[in-house]
Amino acid sequence: MKWYDRAIFTLAKVGYLNDVDLRFPLGFESEITHYAGQQKINPAWAFAITRRESSFMSDANSPAGAKGLMQIMPGTAKQLARKKVSNRYLFKAKNNIKLGTKYLRDLLDRHDGNQVLATAAYNAGPYRVKSWLKNAESLPADVWIETIPFKETREYVKSVLAYQQIYQHKVGQAASLFDHIIAMSINE
Repeated sequence: MKWYDRAIFTLAKVGYLNDVDLRFPLGFESEITHYAGQQKINPAWAFAITRRESSFMSDANSPAGAKGLMQIMPGTAKQLARKKVSNRYLFKAKNNIKLGTKYLRDLLDRHDGNQVLATAAYNAGPYRVKSWLKNAESLPADVWIETIPFKETREYVKSVLAYQQIYQHKVGQAASLFDHIIAMSINE
């Protein structure tokens, strides 16, 4: 059984935070690696998003209506798949990861490869991020993150970036994300 979410929640509940392998599993590794590769995105980023969105619970269902591992909204799924998709379809890991990684690629393209903006857009929506950038001055990425008006999105971006560092290590990548972020700036 794939009870990644139960292990993650149990360890957090009892305060056992040192077991990185149990807290940050490589759940659905073959699917995430495959579709991240297909979309030419970093698999560590896709793992981090999935870990933050659902803790690898394939039947996760948010109060807002997001479905599955990567918490895809039905309207977004319809847009990505170019057809209406059922909830049952979204709860299948392979389908959800395929659409979620495609959405990450789309957001990355919309934001000229800026992963901080793409991550914020994954959580708050691309139109909100666009509105935040409308009157923003050019800022270093780490400073911009602290100016995100929604606390939930601000914390989400920080969590995903931290989780990505862990997953980069787990998949054997050099953990250079923070160096990349420091060099990144947020522009309109």
